[in-house]
Amino acid sequence: MRRHVEQFQDRLARLYPELMRSKTETINGKPIHALSMPVTFQVTDACNLCCSYCYQINKGHRVMSLETAKKSIDLIMSGEKGFHEYINPEKSPGIILEFIGGEPFLQVDLIDQIIDYFREKAVENYSQWANLFMVSICSNGTLYKDPKVQQFLKKHRQHLSFSVTLDGNKELHDSCRVFPDGSGSYDLAYSAIKDWMSKGYYMGSKITLAPANVSHTFDASKHMFEMGYDEININCVYEEGWTLDHAKILYEQLKMVADYMLENDYEDYYYAMFDEAFFKPKDPEDVQNWCGGDASMLAIDPDGKLYPCLRYMESSLGGQQEPMVIGDVDNGMMMRPEERKRVECLRCITRRTQSTDECFNCPIAEGCSWCSAYNYQTYGTADHRATFICPMHKARSLANVYFWNLYYRKHGEDKHFEMHCPEEWAAPIIGEEEYNMLLELSGGN
Repeated sequence: MRRHVEQFQDRLARLYPELMRSKTETINGKPIHALSMPVTFQVTDACNLCCSYCYQINKGHRVMSLETAKKSIDLIMSGEKGFHEYINPEKSPGIILEFIGGEPFLQVDLIDQIIDYFREKAVENYSQWANLFMVSICSNGTLYKDPKVQQFLKKHRQHLSFSVTLDGNKELHDSCRVFPDGSGSYDLAYSAIKDWMSKGYYMGSKITLAPANVSHTFDASKHMFEMGYDEININCVYEEGWTLDHAKILYEQLKMVADYMLENDYEDYYYAMFDEAFFKPKDPEDVQNWCGGDASMLAIDPDGKLYPCLRYMESSLGGQQEPMVIGDVDNGMMMRPEERKRVECLRCITRRTQSTDECFNCPIAEGCSWCSAYNYQTYGTADHRATFICPMHKARSLANVYFWNLYYRKHGEDKHFEMHCPEEWAAPIIGEEEYNMLLELSGGN
C-alpha cells in the first residue's frame, strides 16, 4: 500500500542520504542515532473536552511560561547542563517541535512565540536545525476557526504537520470526544478538517479504538474514506479492558473494511490496520523498542520539568506512579544521580528484556506494539511489557490474512499472505470454520 504524504524522517533520508548512518550504527541492537528527535512542549495541561479514553487522566489548568520555554530552547541549542549528551544535531540531524495540551490551541500565542524563538536561536547558533525542523500539532479542532489559530496556521504552514482528531463518523466520535456538558465535538472537528483540506493542505488522521467504540470501526473507516482521506491512521488503545469478545468484533469489523476497500478501489490507500509486513515472527536479533519512551524523546511540562516522554508526566500517570523526571530547565538534564539512573535504565531496555519468552517468540510478533510509559504506569517499570492489547493484535492478524489474499487475487499476484496465527489462538476469535477458510485462502493446509 502506498503512503501519499512523505514523512519527515523519510524526507531527511531522501535529501540527506549521508544521515542514514543512523540505520547501521547500533549498540546492543539499538540505534545510536535517530534521524530526528521529538521535543514535546506541554504548553498547558488544560483541555476544553473530556474524552472518555484520554490517557491524560490528571488534567489541570497549568500554562507554560514563555520564559520556561526559552530556557529549554537555550539549553537544547547550547548543549549545556547535560543536554548535549541527551540531544544534539550530531545524534539527531532533524528535530520535531511537538506542541500538546490538553488542547494546544488554548495557548496558540505561546506556541507561536516558542517557534519564533527557536528559529531565532537556531540561526544565531548556525544550527542545521534552522532548516531541518518540523512543527507537529494535533488538535481537537474546536478552536480551529479562531482568527489567531488561522493566522498561526498560515504563518507556519511550510514547516507544519497539522492534524485534527476525528474518530470516524459522528456516532463514534461523539460517543467519546465530548465537552464537559456531554455534548459532542464532531461537527467542529469535521468543519475544521474540511476547511483545511479545501485549501489544498494535507490533513493527518487519527482514529482511536477503545472497548466502548470498537463496534463502530467499519462505519468510522468508511466515513473517513468518503471524506477524502487516503491515509488513515487507526489503532487500539494499550490500556487494560480488551477481551476476547472485543477481538471477535474487531475481526468482523475489519473484514467489512476489507470488502469495502476492495469493492471501491480503495485498496491502494494507506489503512494502518492492514500492513503487508506484519503478523509474522520477528527476527530474534531485532530487539529494538517499539516506541521512543526509552529516552529517545524529550518532553517538557508547563513547570519546566523534563521527561523521557509526555506519558511519564503526572498529567498522564495520575498518581499511579511517581512522575519520571530526568531534569528541569533551571538545573539541567540528568544532573542528579537519580535522574541519570532513570535515563540509563531506560536506555538498557530492549524488546528482549521487557518481554516474556512467549511474547518474544510470538509467531505474530512483527507489528505488535506497546508503550514504554504505559508499562511504567502499570507495573512501576518500563521494562515489563503490558500485553492487554494481545487479543486485538491476534484479531488484526487474522483480518490481514483475509484482506491481503483477496488483494493478491484481485490483482492477479501469484503470492500468498501466510497465516502465522496458531489455530488455538484463532479459533476462539473466529471459529474453526472461519479459520479453515483463512487457512485455505492463504495457501496453507
